[in-house]
Amino acid sequence: MMKQMIKIKTMRKALFIFILSFFNILTAAAQDISFTVSAPKVVGVGEAFRVTFTANANYDNFTSPEFSGLSVIAGPSRSSSHFTQIVNNQVTQSMNISEVFIVQASQEGKASIGAAKITANGKVYQTQPVTIDVVKDAPTQQGQQQQQQQQRANTGQPSADETDVFVRISFNKSQVVRGEYLTATIKLYTRQMNIAGFENIKFPTFNGFWSQEIESPQQLQFQRETIDGKIYNTAVVRRYVLFPQQTGPIKVEPFEITCVLQVRGNAQPRGFFDSFFDTPQNIRKHIASPTVTIDVSRLPDGAPASFKGAVGSNFQMDARFNRDSIQANDAVNLVVKISGEGNLKLLDAPQVNFPPHFETYDMRITDNSRASGSGISGSKSFEYPVIPRSEGSFDIPGIEFSYYDIGKKQYITLRSKDLHLGVSKDPNAGAAVTSQGFNRQSVKSLNSDILYIKTAPLALRSSTALFFGSTVYYLVFLVLLLLFVIVYYWLKRHIKQSQDIRRTRHRKANKIAKKRLKAAGEFLRQNNMNSFYEELSRAMWGFLTDKAGLSTADLSRETAREAMEAKNAKEEDIAAYLNMLDECEFARYAPGAGQSAMQKVYQEAMQIISKFEQTF
Repeated sequence: MMKQMIKIKTMRKALFIFILSFFNILTAAAQDISFTVSAPKVVGVGEAFRVTFTANANYDNFTSPEFSGLSVIAGPSRSSSHFTQIVNNQVTQSMNISEVFIVQASQEGKASIGAAKITANGKVYQTQPVTIDVVKDAPTQQGQQQQQQQQRANTGQPSADETDVFVRISFNKSQVVRGEYLTATIKLYTRQMNIAGFENIKFPTFNGFWSQEIESPQQLQFQRETIDGKIYNTAVVRRYVLFPQQTGPIKVEPFEITCVLQVRGNAQPRGFFDSFFDTPQNIRKHIASPTVTIDVSRLPDGAPASFKGAVGSNFQMDARFNRDSIQANDAVNLVVKISGEGNLKLLDAPQVNFPPHFETYDMRITDNSRASGSGISGSKSFEYPVIPRSEGSFDIPGIEFSYYDIGKKQYITLRSKDLHLGVSKDPNAGAAVTSQGFNRQSVKSLNSDILYIKTAPLALRSSTALFFGSTVYYLVFLVLLLLFVIVYYWLKRHIKQSQDIRRTRHRKANKIAKKRLKAAGEFLRQNNMNSFYEELSRAMWGFLTDKAGLSTADLSRETAREAMEAKNAKEEDIAAYLNMLDECEFARYAPGAGQSAMQKVYQEAMQIISKFEQTF
């Protein structure tokens, strides 16, 4: 009996392995086969480098490519990797087979790698040809070490030359019109220096621009580029899409960062084995990008009346009711959708002329745009909720939307078709409310058929005395008149204060700052460092802009300092406020010191804002 059970288990295991292997074979046969090549874009004369051809399936008949301007030192050498994973009875299989060549560039100019070919499942696959730039500069690790040793021998300290590491902010355009998009890319350039980390990162604020991040890698991915005939390893630190909000030359603040570089530590090697046991040493180098100026021109004259600052291309508009016919006193939504490429996030709602019998409510905006290196594209919808209060057939004139087309360099006006809405009578309107009356009761005799007649004098009053014209009437009239005057002047004062946007912002600054600090405190309890510092930075900047009446477009450290100096704030308080802003910004991109450090920053921010409540 025991042997039979063991035999059954063995058969089940073998059957399972067979089914799994068969399924893997079917999966490998059904998957899409890819065959790719990877090689550096820039190399130096005499530099040896790898060229790798990779397929994700078994193949036959590998045909080597032609190497023009390159010498093959070794290869091809084959390597393979297989991976199978079973999760919830689902099998995932992957395979990579690579052919690796070691080649060397012999002369300056252009080198090319032809197409390699394989045969898989009876079909021929080939790679795309690759062109490589070959330059004279070919920095080797040995040459770099010799240069560092010479510097240490002369000065006794390791150093990094200006060309070893630097940063730049590059723009895809240098001249734009107001509202036209442009992209800014912050790049790090290094010459085979080992980077151990970064400190004191200061990103530009892009004053005068509306900005949005479109690329912020968690880890830097280095690629080769040639700058002034030299090979650099470059990595994108951050990329933005920008929309200028003012005209004239706009200077972009530099990007600043401190790089921690690793160099060999011993200043003077004393023996043969010192070069083998030399320990690395960290040096810090502060670098900043050059200041860049963007020339922003104003839009041409002759803008249509419906133009509200939209700039881009290929805009389209669609307007329609969500229902064609309704009953009076029912709600209906008018949806206006604008799509295209441009400053969609900054679009204002088109003006709609509703009939006087339509009661309008707060509009709802839906933003379905997305930012990329080519600007912002997508759509933005404006939803107008309305309630017709009377029946009838209503026509709404076509809605107009105007924008400045970048490609055509002219204003274009879009107009929707005229809208029609049929409103039928409300069946519940005017319905009478019936109240139940009292039932009549029979007259009852009490103790006898005829009651006793009262003989005492009765207290009667004149029935002609009316409330109108009486003393109470005039008193009530005076009280109501006084209340009307008080309410009238209160509403007038309230409307005037509401129209004064700067005063309203100043009055609500404390309330908004407390709300944001409360949200930051919630992120602190959750130990969510990024959200905590982001919300704390909003509270600091928002409090200052609301109190000082600053606009977001003019917001910068200089304008913030000027606003605080105008209120005769103390220099140490100004420095503390600006340092807190810098600390919130740095902490978002550098590792923090933990919960205790966040708690300390939170308390300091509350104290600073409380102190400036009295200043402003």
